[in-house]
Amino acid sequence: MNNWLYGKYVAHRGLHTDTISENTLQAFENAISHGYNVELDVQQSKDGRLVVYHDLNLGRLTNCDRDVSETDYETLTNKVFYRRTGQGIPDFSSALSVCQGRTGVMIEVKKCAYEADVIDMEPQLLRVLREYKGDFIVKSFNPFTVRWFLENAPEFTIGFLSEYDKLEDYQEHSRPVVEQILYTGKRKADFFDYCVGKIGSPLWNSVHGKMPCFVWVVRNQAQFDGCKKDVSNIIFEDFLPEA
Repeated sequence: MNNWLYGKYVAHRGLHTDTISENTLQAFENAISHGYNVELDVQQSKDGRLVVYHDLNLGRLTNCDRDVSETDYETLTNKVFYRRTGQGIPDFSSALSVCQGRTGVMIEVKKCAYEADVIDMEPQLLRVLREYKGDFIVKSFNPFTVRWFLENAPEFTIGFLSEYDKLEDYQEHSRPVVEQILYTGKRKADFFDYCVGKIGSPLWNSVHGKMPCFVWVVRNQAQFDGCKKDVSNIIFEDFLPEA
């Protein structure tokens, strides 16, 4: 496991504020200047390019209401802007360039659904990351994505995200994959990344103590203080944590 994962807390979608939008180069610079690791989301454009954005649809935050997957790269990176700040959507390589050699990056692979059994952007992401010289991990809510990276990138640190209460909440077709990456596989996930509000659930209890566990998204100091003794690291937002 990479030591940097434990040394600094993780700014969720970068350190964003009223004047700095989430998942922007400015948010990543702000996180670095405050001494934090960066968490970001990567998706694929309509023409197969990697961009950094959280929602599947652009409408909540930007001047465009289309899905990321239905919008071409040129439009996403040159014509779409966050309404509040006017800041643009970065391509994945630009985000990595900002962070390389300066901080660690938690890369969440965003899929069209938590349990969609589709491998599309993963090979491209693997090629990019094998050329990257900085510290990073890869994680996803999608168990098929996690399994693919475990099988195809043995040198990577891979995490599994979840907000489900128990194993049985997963659909029948994906449940065996979740069991494999959490419990039974020869190569299990390297860490479990869980919703802070679900700590104590059957799924959490089945994993906690057996592999490193991170939590997201901690939004205030009281919540931070309440969970820090039980976790390996904390992904935070909307405040600056005091250790």
